[in-house]
Amino acid sequence: MTNKEKFLSLVTTDDSNTIKKVKERQLNRERLRESQQIALKVLLKLDEMGWSQKKLAEKMLVSPQQISKIVRGKENLTLETQIRLQKILKIPILASFYENARTGHKKPAVI
Repeated sequence: MTNKEKFLSLVTTDDSNTIKKVKERQLNRERLRESQQIALKVLLKLDEMGWSQKKLAEKMLVSPQQISKIVRGKENLTLETQIRLQKILKIPILASFYENARTGHKKPAVI
């Protein structure tokens, strides 16, 4: 067997979807970054108001476990949850894109 034949036997002919996987990882990274920013806003506001996570859970009519997920910054929040957080805590949850633009923080481009 020649070197070329050995090489060709090692190379897969299947489409690995590498570009698609990279795009998904980048999108997930952005979602995680947004979720962490929301978590920080919520924690700072709870501290300012003197509220516990349990009290926020009661006000939002959700379980304390749900609030725990939110403040860990790993939860993909629904639009409904984001709006409820805004109304109860009176903080801008959905304005992070504009806040970043105003403060000069740049978002990475999505490929």
